[in-house]
Amino acid sequence: MNLRLLKQISILSVILGAILGLVTLIPYIGVLSFLICVFAAGSLVLIYLQKLELIGELDTRAWSIYGAISGFVAFIGFSISFVPLATIIGMIVKTSYYLGISLMFRMGFFITILMIFFVAIIAALMNGFGSMTTSYAISLYKSQQDEQNTDKTQQR
Repeated sequence: MNLRLLKQISILSVILGAILGLVTLIPYIGVLSFLICVFAAGSLVLIYLQKLELIGELDTRAWSIYGAISGFVAFIGFSISFVPLATIIGMIVKTSYYLGISLMFRMGFFITILMIFFVAIIAALMNGFGSMTTSYAISLYKSQQDEQNTDKTQQR
């Protein structure tokens, strides 16, 4: 494993998770940003790194591993930004959507950390699978592009 690449993935994932955590506080957009965090954060980070040409050609296994790491770290960043703000909103507005999160904090800090950790593991699994699928789709797209290029050169 490339340590520099892991650092880049972790930093970008935490930033993406924190942004998605803040966006989740918006009522109607919140569900969509939560689903993006759980299912697609790893793919988004890896595609972004590939667009900047910071990672080269990776096989499907590497995409899956890096996507899972990115998904786990993104959900931890999501929780760090979302849970305290949702708890404050739940304490201020008693009839709000976020009252359940403030009640979760009242049950105990350790239980909250355990729940965040286990949901982050689920997010890692989903992001690993999503990144593997994204890798397959990118390789399929590149092979079709290569076939079209060879067809054009053969026609000339």
